[in-house]
Amino acid sequence: MNPSLKKHFVVLPLLILLGASAGAIGFHVWQQMQASMRPDFTLPDLEGEPRSISEWDGQLVALNFWASWCPPCVKEIPLFADLQEEYGDQGLQFVGVAVERRENAVAFAEEVGLNYPSLQGEYQAMQVSAAYGNEQGLLPYTVLINAQGRIVERLRGEVTRDMIEPLILEHLPD
Repeated sequence: MNPSLKKHFVVLPLLILLGASAGAIGFHVWQQMQASMRPDFTLPDLEGEPRSISEWDGQLVALNFWASWCPPCVKEIPLFADLQEEYGDQGLQFVGVAVERRENAVAFAEEVGLNYPSLQGEYQAMQVSAAYGNEQGLLPYTVLINAQGRIVERLRGEVTRDMIEPLILEHLPD
């Protein structure tokens, strides 16, 4: 066999293998990027008006799933109100999702003086929570979505200032 032809039999399969590997890696990176994009959804707010998560595109969104019957949820909501007050002008927007009946969510929001929008749903809110990675349906559950619409953090259970404030500062829009 011609030495030059023999060389092609070795080089060509290596090039094909390299190309396939690069393609597979690129596909994996693309899948990861797509997986981290925030799912779109619309739920009614506490006044019953439909609101879409896309309303807050371009901001750092702290999406918090809560219920008035959940003690850790009740405990962290005043912290979220304080953080909204402190960082709202810098591009932070808390958005609550009450996983309960509207009447209960409205009464609780009025009682605590909620200073950020909260949406509401029962089964639909749990579906949204699952779409954001909360397959177990735990409450509270908080997701940080950066200004480009990518999910950058998922926080299960009660959040403290020491946990969330550094993340907020890290992801605030420039």
